[in-house]
Amino acid sequence: MWKKFKSWYNGLQHLKPVVDFPDQTVTLNGQNFVYRRAVEADVEGLLAVERACYAGTTPWDRFAFLAELRKFDKSLYVVLELDHQIQAFIGCWFTQDESHITNLAVLPKWQNLGMGHFLMASMIQIAQDLPSWCVTLEVRVSNEPAKHLYHRLGFSDQGIKRAYYSANHEDALDMCLPLRQHQPVPKTVSSLS
Repeated sequence: MWKKFKSWYNGLQHLKPVVDFPDQTVTLNGQNFVYRRAVEADVEGLLAVERACYAGTTPWDRFAFLAELRKFDKSLYVVLELDHQIQAFIGCWFTQDESHITNLAVLPKWQNLGMGHFLMASMIQIAQDLPSWCVTLEVRVSNEPAKHLYHRLGFSDQGIKRAYYSANHEDALDMCLPLRQHQPVPKTVSSLS
């Protein structure tokens, strides 16, 4: 067993991240945030953001986040951090042709101030630079603010996945954005309504 683990672990050291993502500072609504790649030590912070967004529940558990963060050769999770506390995050899987947004969450106190828009626009730019043919995602059919944001970014509705969310069997709306004319993401963003 130890040999198997050691072989697997040594193999990880040779994997390259799907995207290089250096730590940076971004200004959103006059506030400076650290914008960086999420690491395994961030799992508690990611869960805390989910709890705040989903009335004390966590759609993704600790093991799901750990699994995603360990797939750094296929996915990218980034956080916006203020005073060493995660305020928002986004995750994306990358395949040869498609980039798939897996998760986006913004603490309620920062919602409707452009933070979700910034994270999505930034991930769209990364996907375009790879280059991916499209960006896809699923969203709860009841999540009107998120659907509004995605439509503003150019996503179109693709269909319904029935009972997609296991906790309450809510349907998901499939959405897709073909990558054509997106502009680079600015490093300074004021409120985007």
